[in-house]
Amino acid sequence: MSIVRKITLGYVILIFIPVVVFGYYYYSQIYGNLTNQFVQSRQKILEQAHANMKMDLTRIDSIQRMLQYNPYVTDYLNGVYESDSHSIYAYNRYISPVITQSLFINPEIESFRIYKTKQRVLPITDRFLDMSSLNPQGQEVAHTLKPGQGIWMLTDPGAAAPSLMFYQNIYNSDFTEKIGILELRVGSSLIGKLYEAAGGRDNWQAFLLPEQGVPPAEGAPAGIDKATWKLLGSKDARPYFINNKTIVNQLYIEELDVRVVVTGKVDDVFRTIKRKEIILVFTIIALLAVLSFVYYALASTITKRILLLARHMRNLDDDNMKQFISKHDKPNRLDEIGFLTSTYNSMIRRMDELINNVHRSELRNKEAAYKVLQAQIKPHFLYNTLETIRMLAESNNDKEVADISFWFGKLMRYSLSSEGDRTVLAREIETVVFYLNIHKMRLQHRLTYEIDVAMDAEQLDCPRFMLQPLVENSIVHGASAILRPVHIKLQVRETGDEIRISITDNGTGIQEDKLLAIRSRLARGGDNRAAENGGGVGLFNVSERIKSFFGGSSQLVIDSEQDRGTCLSIIISKGGTGPT
Repeated sequence: MSIVRKITLGYVILIFIPVVVFGYYYYSQIYGNLTNQFVQSRQKILEQAHANMKMDLTRIDSIQRMLQYNPYVTDYLNGVYESDSHSIYAYNRYISPVITQSLFINPEIESFRIYKTKQRVLPITDRFLDMSSLNPQGQEVAHTLKPGQGIWMLTDPGAAAPSLMFYQNIYNSDFTEKIGILELRVGSSLIGKLYEAAGGRDNWQAFLLPEQGVPPAEGAPAGIDKATWKLLGSKDARPYFINNKTIVNQLYIEELDVRVVVTGKVDDVFRTIKRKEIILVFTIIALLAVLSFVYYALASTITKRILLLARHMRNLDDDNMKQFISKHDKPNRLDEIGFLTSTYNSMIRRMDELINNVHRSELRNKEAAYKVLQAQIKPHFLYNTLETIRMLAESNNDKEVADISFWFGKLMRYSLSSEGDRTVLAREIETVVFYLNIHKMRLQHRLTYEIDVAMDAEQLDCPRFMLQPLVENSIVHGASAILRPVHIKLQVRETGDEIRISITDNGTGIQEDKLLAIRSRLARGGDNRAAENGGGVGLFNVSERIKSFFGGSSQLVIDSEQDRGTCLSIIISKGGTGPT
């Protein structure tokens, strides 16, 4: 597949598809959130409408309490007035104004009636009627009502906005006898007011349903599909839900023992957003199409230069070292591809020079090999001279000179050996012993040493001259600085996690401020210029070589106490990367 197609495919997979998918997902999330927020706000409006209606019902049914505690009304219904004239006078003088005021305050009331239970009470107009004229439903309700309890009823539940009836008994002043029942008929305006406050207008509709179940599907209001109607009749008590793009809010009205349901279409709510959505989708598609074309054209322009350079590189061999020149690259063009072309041409020139200079390089290599052979003659001459001195000392029975020559020869062979920078711990310890023997020959009884190795030192690889600078530090700053005897102990211990090599002396120790400075330089690492200025070059070099060779948490640790001695510990972590 060509690079142009790869770039185009990468654009489609990495940019085009993710943008479209994310845009659709993001829009769906926003659309869903807006819908839920809208439905929740509609539910709050419905709850507020119910609260307002509840206040209206409380205001209307408070008429019963006003009548119950009016002595003229209770006396009239109790038959206190013996003559009709007294009854008419009391009605006109005291009772009618109360009823008129109640009707004025509550304009929703269409009918105001009190059905008396006592026969001797005079019926007056249509306000006070005999109990026998009360409809059977009202009489049945009157028998079930408890003192202080009223009931609201729907007169025609199937109507779009049904009227309401309120019944409540009226008792005598002692509440020992039922003397009448109050009947208030409230017009459909109250339910209509509830519908309007709940948002039942325009394309939204409101209606009442029983608390449980619904009428048959044929009785469903227009615009309600069967699935939504079935959900309304189920035991699902959700206050609001969305089904088949239909928004449903419902609330149970305890006073009427019915549910008020408000329904509408999602598309009606978001019709404007839908139009903008279509425009937005087409805009994104057009924009992505234009960007895709521009991206493809730009990618083609770039890749054409890369393809020409790649074709030239495929034809490159020892016999073809021509530089790449393209008509698409202007002179001194400083973009990335121009830089790549310039660097490539420089590499071609360099390769041509290298190929032409191979012969000279071979001659230089032979000359270097000759110098290496010449350099090897010098250490061999030194070894032979030291061996001659040792043999003469032994022949003259001068054991000290012979030993020093032997130890020094071993040290020189180890130092000048061309075996590389890697050895084993056993060779390092052996070299340290030679080094200590030479200094003991010089310091005599002032220096003693002890070697304690509790592991197989032949199996541990380590860098050369890892221990000698530490031993030298103990001698120079320990034994050579004081006149009292100094003991140096080299100890090697192995545990499950680490190998610890400790070199301890009982010399002068290190001052606290200088010890802190050395520890700080060892912890920083990286650059030994600070060590060159403040001392401790050998310690710094050993520390860096240990970290580089063993890796992990391997390190050099210094513990010292002034006038008590110093302990230099090499901690080799077994969890590191291993010798490099």
